[in-house]
Amino acid sequence: MDRRLIYDGDCPFCRWYCRRFEPAVTLVDFRRAGDALNLPGGCDPDRALVLEMGGEHHTGAEALWRLAHAPGRPGGNLNFWLFGSRRLGTLMYPLLRALRNGHRRLAGMRGTTGDRK
Repeated sequence: MDRRLIYDGDCPFCRWYCRRFEPAVTLVDFRRAGDALNLPGGCDPDRALVLEMGGEHHTGAEALWRLAHAPGRPGGNLNFWLFGSRRLGTLMYPLLRALRNGHRRLAGMRGTTGDRK
């Protein structure tokens, strides 16, 4: 099954975490892929990572939950520990996203889809 994980390659936390999924998942840095991604509405990789799997798109905690339960458990035990439970994943993902957004602000970076309020 083809799986693509679309993430922010400018974020060192995102790069480190997403590389844990190789080679089971094809990683795509959305900042370098540009318009070639052709994502459906509602999938904004500047707000949450996007998983393409089985012809469907999943974002954020749901994407990482699906990977935690995929055959071979891509991402290993860390991903399963953080996102193996939907309840814990819905708590953890916003914290990790806040870490990413805080880093971007401190580094003077802006999102591709405008400022976040």
